[in-house]
Amino acid sequence: MMELIVTQAAASAAELPFLLLQAAAVVGMLSVLMLLQRSIAFNDVRYKVYYGAVFGVTGFLLTLLVSEFIQLPSKPYIRSDLLFLAGVLGSWQGGLIGLAFISAARYLFGGPALFAAALLDMSIISAAGIAMYGWMRSRRLTELGMLEIVGVFATRIFAALLAICLAYSLSLVNQEVFLSNIGRRIVGSAVGLPMIACLFLLLRSEARAREVVKKRDVAARTDSLTGLPNRRALKDHIEMTMRQTPAEPHALLLIEIVNIADVAAYQGEDWADLFWPKLAREICNDDDGLLSKFDAPSSFMFGDATLAVVIKGISLEKSESASLVMHLHEGLIAFSRSTEAGPVPHLKIGAANLDMLSHENVASFLRHLSLELRRSENPVQIFPFSFAEKAARDEGVRQMLVHWIKYGKPPIFYQPKFEIHNRRMIGAEALLRAIDARGQALSPYYVLEIAERHRLLVEFEWSTIEAVVRDLAGLQYPDPDFHLAVNISSSSFATDGFGERVVAFLQEMAVPAHRLSIEVTEMSKIPAIDIVQQNFDTLSAAGIRLALDDFGTGYAALTLLARFPFQEVKIDHWMTSRLDQSRFRDAIALAFESAERYGAKLVTEGIETEEQSRLLIQMGIRFGQGYLYSPAVPLDRLQPRREYA
Repeated sequence: MMELIVTQAAASAAELPFLLLQAAAVVGMLSVLMLLQRSIAFNDVRYKVYYGAVFGVTGFLLTLLVSEFIQLPSKPYIRSDLLFLAGVLGSWQGGLIGLAFISAARYLFGGPALFAAALLDMSIISAAGIAMYGWMRSRRLTELGMLEIVGVFATRIFAALLAICLAYSLSLVNQEVFLSNIGRRIVGSAVGLPMIACLFLLLRSEARAREVVKKRDVAARTDSLTGLPNRRALKDHIEMTMRQTPAEPHALLLIEIVNIADVAAYQGEDWADLFWPKLAREICNDDDGLLSKFDAPSSFMFGDATLAVVIKGISLEKSESASLVMHLHEGLIAFSRSTEAGPVPHLKIGAANLDMLSHENVASFLRHLSLELRRSENPVQIFPFSFAEKAARDEGVRQMLVHWIKYGKPPIFYQPKFEIHNRRMIGAEALLRAIDARGQALSPYYVLEIAERHRLLVEFEWSTIEAVVRDLAGLQYPDPDFHLAVNISSSSFATDGFGERVVAFLQEMAVPAHRLSIEVTEMSKIPAIDIVQQNFDTLSAAGIRLALDDFGTGYAALTLLARFPFQEVKIDHWMTSRLDQSRFRDAIALAFESAERYGAKLVTEGIETEEQSRLLIQMGIRFGQGYLYSPAVPLDRLQPRREYA
C-alpha cells in the first residue's frame, strides 16, 4: 500500500515543474484582471463572477490540454487549486461558475468513467473554498500575511484529502485510485502554497494601491480646513442622485455668510473652519437638525463663505417647501446669534430645484447659482426655474427698462395716502406695476435688481420722475397740497446735477415744486459726499417735498434725519403688521417722536385692518396708506374720497 503511495508521489514530484507553470499562468491572468478592472471594488459581485470565469475557463482548457497530450491515470493539472481558489476569492458565485466549467470539461474530455467520484471530489473542494471566503471577509486585504496564507493552504490540503477519502468510503473509487490520489495530492499540494502566497501578495499589493488612490480621492473631495465634502464632491453627489432617482424632485440650498470677513477678523482666522462644521451639523443632524425630517440631507463646502445642502424628495415650487426655506433662514439666524459673542454672521440663502439636470450641465448649474446668489440682495432667494429661462427672463426685463427709459413711460400705479381719522386723500405714491411677456406680474425689487445690474437704475429712476411729473401736470385735483411721490435711490442722489435737473423739469412742465415728493429709501446707504448734500439742498430750497422711506429698517435712521431736511418719515408695512405686539408699538411711537422732533410727519404703510387704524389713531399718528383704504390704482382712478363724518 505504501509502495503505491510513494510511487504516485514520486510521479507527481516529476510533474511539479509543469504544475508550477500552470500556477504561474493563473497568477498572471489574475494580475491582468485586477489591472483592467481597477474601477470595480473587490467585494463587487462582478469581481466574483470574473474570478469564477478565470478559474473555470482555465480549468476547462487545462483539462482539454492534459487529456490530449498526457495519458496518465491522474492528469497532471491544478484542478483542485482552481476549484478551491474560485470559492475563496469569488464566494458562491465564483465557486459555482468554476465548478460548472471544470466539471463540464471533466465529463466532456474524461468521459463518464468515475465521473460521480470526480463530481463529489470537485464539489467538496469547491464548498471548502466558498466556506473560506466567509473567513476571509473578516480580514482586511491590505493586511494579508502568513497567517492567512497558511490557514488557506492548510484548508486546501484538508479539503482535497477529505474529498478522496469520502469518495473511497462511498465505494466510488477503488483502493488503487484512492492510494494513487493520496500520494499525488500530498506532493502536488506543494504547488498550492506558492500559488496561494503569490495571489495573496498580489491582492494585498492591489488593495494597498487602491487604498492610496481612495485616500487621495477622498482628500480631493474634502475641504482641507473644515473636513466637509467640497464642491467637487457636491457635483459628484448631484450627478449620482440624478442618476439613481431621475423622476424624484430634489433641491439645492446655498447658505452664504455675507459678512464673513468682518466676523473672522474679530473671532480669529480659524473661526470659519470651526463654524461651518457646526452649522452643517445643526442643519443635517439626523436627530434634531433643522432638516432632520427629510431623507438624509447632505452638506458640502461650496466656497470659503458658502455651505451647500442637498435635500432629496423636495420641490421648491410647492409653497410649503418655500416656507421651509424661510423657516430654515430664521433657524440659522437664531443659531448664529447663539454661538459666540461678537459680530453676528449675516446669512443669505439661495435655493433651486435640481429637476431636469443632466450630467453635462451640473457644473454650469452650480456656477450660475453661485453668481445669482452673489448678485442677490435678498436674505432668501429661490430660483424655481432653470438658469437658461432666468437669463431669458432677465433679458426681457432689461429690454423693458430700455424701452421705458427711451420713451419715459414706465408702468406706474398710485398708492393713495390718507389722513387716517377722516380718510381724506392727501397724496399718492408711485409704484411700479410691470408685467412680463407671459402676463405674469414682475416684482419691483426684481426689476430694480436688473436695472442696477445693467447700470440702468439712475436712468430708470429719471424716467419715473418724468412720468410722475407729466401726470402731475395733467392732474386736476382740488386740494392745492395734493402731491405725488416717487421712490429714488441713493444712486440718483449721488449723481452730479440731479437736483437741478429735477427742478428744471418741474419748471418746464409748469408743475409747482411742492406737488412732487421724493422718497429716499433708507435701505440704500446714502454716501456722505458733497454731491448728495448739494442735491438735497437744491431740492429742498425749490420746495420739493423730501421723505425718508422704510424708516428704521436700514442705515443710520437718526443720522439721516439729522443730515437732511425731510418733511415726511414713512414706517415700513412690516412694522405696521406687528402693531399687536407692544414692543413694535413702542418702536413706532419712538419713530413718531423722532420725526416730530425734526419737524417731519409720520406716515405708516401697510394698514390693512380697522384695528391697526384704531391703534394708530390712539398713538396720535395722523397719516397712513394701505389696502384698508385703497390698493394701488391707475392714475385715472385716483379720485378723492368723501371725508368721514
